[in-house]
Amino acid sequence: MISDQLIKTIFSEIKQKDPDTVLKAFTDNDARETMKYLIKQDHGAVIDTDEKADYVIQEMVGLGVIETITKQDENVTDIVYNGRHLIIESSEKPDPYIYTDKVIDDDYINSLASKVANATENEFTAKTDILEASIGYLRFTFVHKNRSNTISGKVTTMAIRVSRPNLALNDDNFLEYAPIEMKNFFENAVKNRESIIIAGQTGSGKTALQKYLVSFMRFRDKLIWIEDSAEGHLDVLFGDTKDTLTWQTGPNASITKLIRTALRFNPTWICPTETRGSEAYEMMDAVLSDHGVITTCHAPSIAEIPRRLINMMKKSFNFDETAMLEDICKNFGVAVHSKKGVLNDRNIRYLSEVGTFNPDGSVNYIFKQNLVNGKLEYTFYDQYKIAN
Repeated sequence: MISDQLIKTIFSEIKQKDPDTVLKAFTDNDARETMKYLIKQDHGAVIDTDEKADYVIQEMVGLGVIETITKQDENVTDIVYNGRHLIIESSEKPDPYIYTDKVIDDDYINSLASKVANATENEFTAKTDILEASIGYLRFTFVHKNRSNTISGKVTTMAIRVSRPNLALNDDNFLEYAPIEMKNFFENAVKNRESIIIAGQTGSGKTALQKYLVSFMRFRDKLIWIEDSAEGHLDVLFGDTKDTLTWQTGPNASITKLIRTALRFNPTWICPTETRGSEAYEMMDAVLSDHGVITTCHAPSIAEIPRRLINMMKKSFNFDETAMLEDICKNFGVAVHSKKGVLNDRNIRYLSEVGTFNPDGSVNYIFKQNLVNGKLEYTFYDQYKIAN
């Protein structure tokens, strides 16, 4: 039997020697093979068989049930533990469902949290009671049991967002999202360096569209991608076909600070993956300094976007709201709204609205689409001919 202490020692040594491989190994088999080589190289006298090495690796970076779920269904998007059940959401299933193949309890979730915290050098304790960490294509959020308030007792809760390095929206499936005319419209908008803001609720495909728009950018158009969690995977998706810099926010690197810094890198495009606070003000500075911006926000329609941005800015800045409204409407050349729904017992994301703004904030609609009686129905407006 290999002791827990030896496993901790080996894990610490490998993290010091090759921390990137450790993080990749949670979701990447090639990285696990590299770890196996390092283990045999340094501890071959004790870890002298493949079976022992596999056991050590599983204890260090294995995710157990989570690994099983994500491997069995590549369409899984979210996994949540609510203190009683593990709930799974899949893009191919209309409703979330309870995982029943194994009993999941608080001890199991806390063990997983400890593994994630250890791998990412974070704390998860009664004092540091929220853990957020990204490993591979998995984004973890744990809330300590001390924050729990349920009849069944104190339990740790967990949410995992699964963000695989692929284009969920692409040329092959675009027709499921919108008619081909809109693909051509978006391609022209990007090539003409129109700033684009994409609105919608959580899970409506905003970031999927944002990444798809990146596919239309040319190598000479330098892009700075700013995200809270490592979910874009632009280097994997586009390789050397795009000149991209990907930055992640942190305690000393807010979205606002990174947008300011981005201006010094002479980019063509600045793409904060989501605008949700006063960084909207800095984003407008980027737009007004003739940089292209593609970002997302939460809003119920494109008509609500300008007021939504102004309210974000007001949290930290004083300004002439009328002038700011005009700047937003003049400089964001395309406004988009995306929705999610159920069609033929499948979760779908579809393009809901596309338009441009008038100076007073009113909308010139280019395209609208609705899910009606189990069918997507769309309308092009005269403005489409002008925009296209």
